[in-house]
Amino acid sequence: MPGETLHQQKELTMSSAGSLRQAGVPWSLKLPDSPENLTSQDPLRVVAFDDPPYVSVHRRPDGSVSFSGYLFQLWQIIADELDLSYQLVAIPQDSGYGSMDENGTWTGMVGELTYGRADLALTWLNGRPDRASVVDLIDAVPVERERYTFYLRQGARLVPQVTPTMLSSIFRPLHLHVWLLLLAALLVLAAALRLSSRYDGESSGPTVEDRRAREHLGWGSCLFSVFMSMVGQGWSVTPRSNSGRVVTSVTWMLGMLINISYTANLISHLAVTTVDRPISSLQEFAEQPDWLLAVEAGTGIINDWKSSDSALEQGLFRRVISGEGLLRLDGTRESASRAIQPRVLAYIDLHRLTYALGSEACAVVPLLDRMPSYRSTYLAMAKGRPRLKRAINRVMLRMDQSGTLDRLKSMWLRAGRGTCQPSGGVKALAFGDMLPVLLLIPIAVFFSAVIVVLEVIWHKRCCAPLRNVRDFHGPS
Repeated sequence: MPGETLHQQKELTMSSAGSLRQAGVPWSLKLPDSPENLTSQDPLRVVAFDDPPYVSVHRRPDGSVSFSGYLFQLWQIIADELDLSYQLVAIPQDSGYGSMDENGTWTGMVGELTYGRADLALTWLNGRPDRASVVDLIDAVPVERERYTFYLRQGARLVPQVTPTMLSSIFRPLHLHVWLLLLAALLVLAAALRLSSRYDGESSGPTVEDRRAREHLGWGSCLFSVFMSMVGQGWSVTPRSNSGRVVTSVTWMLGMLINISYTANLISHLAVTTVDRPISSLQEFAEQPDWLLAVEAGTGIINDWKSSDSALEQGLFRRVISGEGLLRLDGTRESASRAIQPRVLAYIDLHRLTYALGSEACAVVPLLDRMPSYRSTYLAMAKGRPRLKRAINRVMLRMDQSGTLDRLKSMWLRAGRGTCQPSGGVKALAFGDMLPVLLLIPIAVFFSAVIVVLEVIWHKRCCAPLRNVRDFHGPS
């Protein structure tokens, strides 16, 4: 494996120091009681692979290798502070960060440290118990926070699929309990309006105009009138009695409040940006035989899939081992581009994706049943070097307190951060937003046609005998 000589490392150290000074990052953080003789006469064996922006491996035409990146410059400061001699070696990225294969053998960076092929790894590993049992994490200060989860490309459906859930969206601005209370209020107010218009008029000796209004406000008309109030419509006839007017006023006031609340909540519901996920769970992914799983080699969660009780996660592990239906990510822009294509479910860190692709990464959304969460990550080293670990932890703490770590992150990890944040503004209504409302038209036409047919059948069966009797006896 190609590696750097100690002389080349010294040159890289000096150039890194110059770039740090130009960026305003303090280079000298000498501790008054820096530990000495932390390493043996042999230099530390430090491994890294091409993992931009954390470590970038540059291969020259003559076969030599140079390094750059956030973790590389971080290590330069640590090594200079502790006066460490080391040899930095670039290893292939094929095995990734490190996971356990089907035979129980550790691969990747973790394997290099576990089996004595390296003393320290320039990588960022989360504190998984399985990894912590075979390697030491320099855990005084995290070097980064990862956001790994399942991502897939949104917007695969141009025309929304008509489902009961989509049809019920028109009722979402109000809770189910509110709709039930409104139904009860509709019935109670209709009964109160009917009774007040009938009995109050009889007790006060109604005029001809009162009788007309009372005859118009039958049970069906009262129910329909109260419903019209709740949807903000007026009445053609209003009660003339005082009790009926009280009921009418209460009905109009209730309708005004309901209209305001419903409209405000509906606007809020439509203003929220929603995404269309072709699938929303691992169960749906398992049911799609033509979908690909994209994952980096050596990702820690592969161990969880191997030992999981879930048949779905065991199926993911079998894909990783067999390579069938698998897209292996290698940190390049090309593989990142393939990970955001349709019909690909990618397990990846969103920040790495935005660093590689920029705004193109905004096309992906997390799988609905596996939302992302932040986890701290650390440098890793082989077990059995407690004094060296304590010394590096002390330097890391000092760098964190002085702001050096934050300035290094700002220098290297700024690209892509915040790329996919919402920009605000007004959301234009799409066809999918209006589809539940537009579907009310064919639904109303359908039910109207059914009612017309039932009325025709009813009149033929019930009213025809009455007409025959009238025709037989003649006009009275």
